[in-house]
Amino acid sequence: MNIVITGCSNGIGSELVKILTKSHKVYGLSRNSYKLDKLKSSLNKPQNFHFYPADVVTIDTKIINEWITDSQIDLLINNAGILINKSFINIKYSDYKSVMDVNFWGAFNLTQLLLGKLSSARGSVINISSMGGVNFTSKYPGLSLYSSSKGALSVLTECLSEELKDNNIRVNAFALGAVQTEMLSEAFPGYNSETSAHQMASFIVNFINSSNNLVNGQVFRVANSNP
Repeated sequence: MNIVITGCSNGIGSELVKILTKSHKVYGLSRNSYKLDKLKSSLNKPQNFHFYPADVVTIDTKIINEWITDSQIDLLINNAGILINKSFINIKYSDYKSVMDVNFWGAFNLTQLLLGKLSSARGSVINISSMGGVNFTSKYPGLSLYSSSKGALSVLTECLSEELKDNNIRVNAFALGAVQTEMLSEAFPGYNSETSAHQMASFIVNFINSSNNLVNGQVFRVANSNP
């Protein structure tokens, strides 16, 4: 398969790269070129990893065409995300724009840019959402902006699963609970999750390998704890 993964310089994204490059060609996108270089040098098959240091918000058609030479993309994993832990009363428009640009528009933008390549492959999109963005789950002070952005991503998943049927593209999401990553430490300083980034990446890969094109429009809750 030809796979595109955003936000792949650390956490779940880098673990996905490590697993998927063993058998597939992976195109990785992240702003941190140093971490991408370091990740590539650690892989068993570095020749399967083709990265581009860019922002999911500003990447455009020109960059996509220079970077991804394949005519088909089988899978897009929209994993890029940021978190601002700040009380509601102190949130500014600049905070809102930063979080929504990456967590929502980034996924929207990449999916739109890769529409033709995904359609040619009868491919699929997986959006990495959060339990914080699911109705009737536990919510926490300081995370109103982050959770709202992930809620928007979950709804976008459901919308696109219907709208892109005629393009032969499936769209699903994983609403993740607590995973031991840098982002978790930002949200809950001092908290340690029982689920590692590698374990969560392995779960996602198992889903990719076993879904058999049967699932569309689902937001799966994947959590041992929240947080």
